[in-house]
Amino acid sequence: MTAAPRRFAVGCYTPDGAGPAVHLVERDAEGGWRVVTSAAASNASFLAVAGDVWFAVGEDAAGSVVSLRLDLGEVDGADADGAHASLVPIASVVHGEADPCHVVVAADHGVLLVANYTGGSVTAVPFEPSGELGRPVTLALPHRTGPVADRQEAPHAHQLAATPWGTYLVSDLGGDAIHELVVERVTDAAAPTLRIVRTLELPPGTGPRHLLVGGGLLHVVGELDGRLHTFELDAANVAPSGTEPAAAPPAEGGSGADGRVVQPSHLDRAPSGRLFTALVRGRDTVSVFEATDAAHPRLAAELPIGAAWPRHHAHLDDRTVVVAAQEGNALVELDLVTGAARGALELTAPACVVPLP
Repeated sequence: MTAAPRRFAVGCYTPDGAGPAVHLVERDAEGGWRVVTSAAASNASFLAVAGDVWFAVGEDAAGSVVSLRLDLGEVDGADADGAHASLVPIASVVHGEADPCHVVVAADHGVLLVANYTGGSVTAVPFEPSGELGRPVTLALPHRTGPVADRQEAPHAHQLAATPWGTYLVSDLGGDAIHELVVERVTDAAAPTLRIVRTLELPPGTGPRHLLVGGGLLHVVGELDGRLHTFELDAANVAPSGTEPAAAPPAEGGSGADGRVVQPSHLDRAPSGRLFTALVRGRDTVSVFEATDAAHPRLAAELPIGAAWPRHHAHLDDRTVVVAAQEGNALVELDLVTGAARGALELTAPACVVPLP
């Protein structure tokens, strides 16, 4: 029996203005990739998916979110080769917070949570199962700065991650902090409110970017210090567990020994949980961490992808990842065992690749 194709939602920057930026892509059992269908948007740098409804940020000065419905054009209950698939716009909302760069679905509260980089804030956007969007509500992060003057002059929200106890963590790259938020909504019709209940301070100059939460641990990759930080974390307590360089040789001041800038971006976990992977822009590599002891991950390998500016990635399995190489204008497949990399699909400025169920 032939294995079913793997499908992914891919969001892209649009350097030439609004255009095809949200894509349904497919990988067949033989490793062939193709675009099934696309929709126009502006700088759709991150996507979140809830069933057949997709949400995309618009990473622009105005700050926006759009919703789309994936229609597979099923014939007799089968989508066949996706020949009739389409992404149909539903709604859009401008919230006014500059450069939203991440979005998650807080389904229990019926809201999207959006991290606004330049805005230094988190926005809650109510949504209906149909994809209709409600009035946004924004929480400004506490004013904090860091020692990297050109990057840490103000708060810069970068990523949101859910905790097992129902809160959300947001990384503040500008303020060297992780804030824990609660979402409160008395009724489905009531406006949501956001409240910070705890703040984890990181070493000055860390520039926290992406997070992994689970198993009583929080892992944070620092974009500015080039390190992976690990903490023991539960609903009441947090304690440091250790740090590890995110690139080899160890990065100091954000640069590798070869002079190339080291700017880690996305951090992910392999399906088995035995490996972590982090993308390293500038060096254009994937760092592989042995995480059998998840509280003390250790850098095991750093593998070049042969394409520029890896921004986001997804695990096909424990051995293979697909990487969105933003400046390489491609998705790249990388074998974590052999180090073999191959261009999988040409796309303009891909920024995220989200596996679909």
